[in-house]
Amino acid sequence: MTEQKNFEDVPAGESISYQQLLFYLEQGREIEFIYMDKEFFISKSPKGRAIWNGQTMVSENFTEDYISLLELTKLEGTPLSDLFKQNKIVINTVF
Repeated sequence: MTEQKNFEDVPAGESISYQQLLFYLEQGREIEFIYMDKEFFISKSPKGRAIWNGQTMVSENFTEDYISLLELTKLEGTPLSDLFKQNKIVINTVF
């Protein structure tokens, strides 16, 4: 669980902290982001969460465990959780 903080929504084109990402996912929000000039989407559906690049699912499957999803899904060989921690991801939209 993440520590509850009052995070403000970020404008497009900004990075967010890993803790802020976890807070948003805990709230059930969906997130569009850019990594290496490619747009990705963390979705939430009745099947669970998944990570997408356009119509292609990047994560191996749907899951309710969003922390494992971030740790197991790799972009360019690096776990998504690490990319957020290293501020290498730019947020497009938080729904």
